[in-house]
Amino acid sequence: MKKQLITLVALVAIPAISFAQTADEIIDKNIAAMGGADKIAAVKTLQFDQSMSIMGMDMTGKTTVVVGQSLRNDISVMGQQITQVVDGDKGWAINPMQGGSAPQALPEDQVKIQKGNAYIVGADLVTAKAQKYPVELVGKEKLNEKDVYNIKVTRPEGVANYYVDATTYQLNGMKAIVSMQGQSGEVKSQYSNYKTVDGLTVPSTIELNSPAMPGAITMTISNMVFNPKVDPSIFAMPK
Repeated sequence: MKKQLITLVALVAIPAISFAQTADEIIDKNIAAMGGADKIAAVKTLQFDQSMSIMGMDMTGKTTVVVGQSLRNDISVMGQQITQVVDGDKGWAINPMQGGSAPQALPEDQVKIQKGNAYIVGADLVTAKAQKYPVELVGKEKLNEKDVYNIKVTRPEGVANYYVDATTYQLNGMKAIVSMQGQSGEVKSQYSNYKTVDGLTVPSTIELNSPAMPGAITMTISNMVFNPKVDPSIFAMPK
């Protein structure tokens, strides 16, 4: 009887073990949902336009990326242009709304955070796998009434939790504790309205909450172009 009971328990446990997913398996399904590793790896540069709204104020911008290396954001707001650039391990910004038109070097911690954005939008887990960042499956939970997998990733700039839709395997959200200029705070992003561009499925709407912002930012992405020709001089800090 005891032997039969042990056998029964073993048989019941086998399906549970067989169907349990690892963090790596979920990340692989996320990569497949985007369009596949080969299509993602083929993207070396990208550009897109963005429109943003924060506390009733509208902004527009253009982003240019050399994947894994450089990022330039040009944001227009209230008749002024704010430029922020990261190139390798250095960065600079021009922000006339802070009282000056001369370029200023970005702090090292801000450069690390911004360089983490120098990839295809929504491809954070692709980057985690490619860079061999430590990953851990925290579990399955709810996000905005959807079942999601919570995957913890230890990145160079800090630890982040990514929420992968349990049905579509698209990235639904992210949260991370970041440190800038001696202060730390929680950053949250939510991704939605996925669209397919040249065989890659990426989010076109991002809602961002950051302690550095006075409120939530809703960003709509449009005119996404993969592998445009990019002049490297646009990342050089003006003299």
